[in-house]
Amino acid sequence: MRRNERERLARRTLYQASRSVGEKVGEWIPKAFSLEDYFAAIKSHGPIPELLEFLSQNHREWSDDDFEYHRSDYGACEKCNTRALKLGPMAELKSSGDSGFDRKEIQYSKFIAEQFVAGKEAVVLTPNLHREFICQSWIEGVHLDHIKDHAREPGIAAIEAQPELTDGMLSLNLSFRAVDGSHRAALTYREGQPFSAYILTPVESLQSVFAIGSKKNPFFAVPYSPEGEAVLAMMARETTDANVKS
Repeated sequence: MRRNERERLARRTLYQASRSVGEKVGEWIPKAFSLEDYFAAIKSHGPIPELLEFLSQNHREWSDDDFEYHRSDYGACEKCNTRALKLGPMAELKSSGDSGFDRKEIQYSKFIAEQFVAGKEAVVLTPNLHREFICQSWIEGVHLDHIKDHAREPGIAAIEAQPELTDGMLSLNLSFRAVDGSHRAALTYREGQPFSAYILTPVESLQSVFAIGSKKNPFFAVPYSPEGEAVLAMMARETTDANVKS
C-alpha cells in the first residue's frame, strides 16, 4: 500500500473513531469466577523464574510455517509506514490470539506495558522462549534490515495466567506472550544471537490487556477514555484493525 493511500485510510479511521465517541462497549466477565476471585487467583502465581522455566520446558509445538516472514506489498515496509503516521502511544496495540480469555484474540497496550517494566532488569530468554516469542508474531521480513541498530534492545514479554478449578483444586494455565520487540527477536534469531526481554508478571500482563475480543478488560490498568471506547466500538463493528504489530 502506497504512503498516500495509507494516510488516507488513517484519516478515515480517525474520522470513524470520532463518530464512535460516546458509544457504550461491553465488558468481559470470567465465566467460572467472580472478578474478585479471578484476580486473587492470578495474584497467587509462583516466582517468576519458576514460571519462565516451566514455560521454556512446556512450549507449544512449532512448525516451519511459524518462522516464515511476510512480504510487504509494493516493496514498502508496512511497519515503518505505520510508525510514520505518528499515532498516539495508546494507539499502539499488540494482538495475541488463542488466548485463555475464552480463546478470544486480545490486544495488549504497549504503552501500559512500558509503564510496568520501567526500572526492571531484562531477562535473557532461553532458546525455547526466544522461539516462542517469535512464532506467535507477525514478522515483516523487509523490516528486519531497518532495525539492525536496535537489535540488542530488549523486548517486552507477558506471562498470561488463567485460573482453572478442577475437582475443587485451583491451578493456573500459563502461556508466554510477545508484547513488544518481535522483529528484534526475529533478527537476533536469524543472526544466532540471544534476545532479552522485560517480563510482565501475570498480574501486570492482565492489567496491560486493552481489549478482549472487542470488549473492555475490567482489570485494565487505567480508566478507558472516550477515544479508547470509540476504538473498541469500531472493533466491534469490524470497521478497523487495531493489530499494530511490534
